[in-house]
Amino acid sequence: MSKIKGLLFDFNGTLFFDSQYHFDAFSACLDKYGLPRQNKEFIVKNIFGRTNSEIVNKHFKPNATEDDIKYFTDLKEGLYMDICRTSPQRPALVDGACEFLDYIKANNIPFCMATGSPLINVKFYFEELGIGRWFSFDNIVYDNGTFPGKPAPDIYLIAAQRLGLDPSECAVFEDGTSGLRAANAAGVGKTIAVWEKEYPSPITDELRVDAKYHDFTDWKQMLSSIGLL
Repeated sequence: MSKIKGLLFDFNGTLFFDSQYHFDAFSACLDKYGLPRQNKEFIVKNIFGRTNSEIVNKHFKPNATEDDIKYFTDLKEGLYMDICRTSPQRPALVDGACEFLDYIKANNIPFCMATGSPLINVKFYFEELGIGRWFSFDNIVYDNGTFPGKPAPDIYLIAAQRLGLDPSECAVFEDGTSGLRAANAAGVGKTIAVWEKEYPSPITDELRVDAKYHDFTDWKQMLSSIGLL
């Protein structure tokens, strides 16, 4: 097995616990399209982590045009950002995440965000969450429409390449079923599930998952277990 040299992070539901915000926004979109609402387990396993293009075509409007996809993206992400801004609690990264990211940055451990979010959301995270403390567009891979979304492995292959590493030299932190499948398909060295304990487990029988957490408070143990501390 290759030595782990770099870390790849999903963002939504992993570093930022915004699953309820996304769930509420998707539910409002289903209402807007006159479609039945779905439960959290369905959303976790079938929608979270996927690109808006794939979500529209599979769950909202088959054979959607570019205009259809833009309309859905503007609607859903607008609702999502409004929900974030009006949340009773100021949006913040997951417990322990800031300390974790501070440590790996200070110790020159290569890391990259690999998110299915579109550019508009990534810019929002810079503005609202201050992620520029750790990330720049040099170490973020987001949905720009040029590669298939999770569960295809492309996003993690691109993220590993961005770090100059083989996927087998990377550990992935993920909260969604599609993202865990993408990590497995990319052949990463370690796959670590991190998800909100109030939400259903994203882990299914066929997935290889090396560790499970509900936040980053045990970040020293996380790093120790993959040989980086």
